[in-house]
Amino acid sequence: MTKPISTEIRAGDLKPAITGLGKLINTRSKLPALQYVKVEAKDRDTLRLTATDLSLTLSVEVPAKGHRKGGSFLVAMDRLRDLARHTRADEVLTIDPRAGGPNLDEFPEAPAFRGSSIEFPDSAAKGLLRAFTCASHDATRHILQGAYLDTSGKGNKAHRIVGTDGRHLFSSNSLHLPEVKAPVILPAHKLWQWKPIADSRPWTLRLATGKDGSTAFRIEGPSWSVTGNTIDGNYPNYRQVVPRPEEFKTRVTVSDAALEAIARLIPRLPGRKLANVPVGIHLEKGCLSLLARETNDEPWTLHPIDKVEGKGPDLCTFVNRDYLQKAASFGLGDIALIDAMSPAQFSRKGDLMIVMPIRATDPERIARSVGKPAVAGIPVNRGQATPEPSGSPKPLQKAPPVAKPSKKKVAKPRNAKPAPHSTEADPIAEVESRIAEASDALASAGKTLASATGSLKSARQQRGDDREALRGFRSLFSSIKKIATGSN
Repeated sequence: MTKPISTEIRAGDLKPAITGLGKLINTRSKLPALQYVKVEAKDRDTLRLTATDLSLTLSVEVPAKGHRKGGSFLVAMDRLRDLARHTRADEVLTIDPRAGGPNLDEFPEAPAFRGSSIEFPDSAAKGLLRAFTCASHDATRHILQGAYLDTSGKGNKAHRIVGTDGRHLFSSNSLHLPEVKAPVILPAHKLWQWKPIADSRPWTLRLATGKDGSTAFRIEGPSWSVTGNTIDGNYPNYRQVVPRPEEFKTRVTVSDAALEAIARLIPRLPGRKLANVPVGIHLEKGCLSLLARETNDEPWTLHPIDKVEGKGPDLCTFVNRDYLQKAASFGLGDIALIDAMSPAQFSRKGDLMIVMPIRATDPERIARSVGKPAVAGIPVNRGQATPEPSGSPKPLQKAPPVAKPSKKKVAKPRNAKPAPHSTEADPIAEVESRIAEASDALASAGKTLASATGSLKSARQQRGDDREALRGFRSLFSSIKKIATGSN
């Protein structure tokens, strides 16, 4: 066995590797070797660092000097972190073996692979990363905790990569991987979001079947590899939740600028603490808006986004805002809706996402936003300034709990042509607004009455306690008086 020697490595090369390797290392693991990184030489100028959590193994190659091929050793992850902490990128660090740790043969070895690798096109790599973000985090649904590489389809570009948690589903179907003979499920893990993996290309895939019938995989990039076992089991029939094209009643196309605006606006919308974090997709007269509110007692505030092109009746449906933000960040700008309580579809080219609807309370109780549209060119309400051209969303002011008719709207000349999406007050709307005001006032009075009733009960209880204490004091005083009289 070759004796290991110290190795020199730049801090700027070591720090990113520590971040990725740290996603697999549990420093509290009962197996000491799992708290360590394996250091070995690929050649005289390249060092391979490896970490594992037994389910996945990550190997990262970094430039280094002074290492002799074959001289491998283990180094504690905590020591690597301490070594790289508070260092400049160009600073040269020395890694050397230390006594007292586990033996090298205690470190788990990754499966070996034979045969050629399968080229993974960029569309497949991108689809796989997106599918991982839609996979389930529920340990009781292990089969859904990965991305399904479905190669059962026949024909050119008939293979799919699917990820779902039962509430939203992503599918990328513009693939053709004839070398993958049978469908496999690749496990999801936070490691896949590590930037050197997510941003690097090209990828290759290797598959191997073990003696026990399990299937191992290895995905390799320019300077890294991830190895593990596929998830064993039958993936659910995901096609059942994808509506047929003829079922959709409304279809619209959203611009890239509007998608970017949606992705940026959603984190700033009120209602993050509400159950299922709902947001409304509001399509009316060729305009797309979002609906949000802070509490269930408030009306929904309408936040205009952009003009849209499409066909079908006006519709409004509510979905989980995190899923909508994800669809927007994926660039899925073709929106198809059936009705308010059916799944919504977001797609573009070969990628699509299906999102389950959320049942919202008072979906028709809407207060028009007083803020600027997120994308230029949307018809604005009277009394609002025309927005400056911009591709990013503008901060929107929160509407008051009850939307009162604007005086400017009432003062509009009779002969003026109403602008699209204007919110002129009509008698019915005014009556409804006054009823809403009265309802809120009644609710407020009820809360005040309940508070006063509670205070009265507390006062009565306190008065009873005082009377009881007074009776006790009188009894004690009488006893003392008798004792004093008897002693005389």
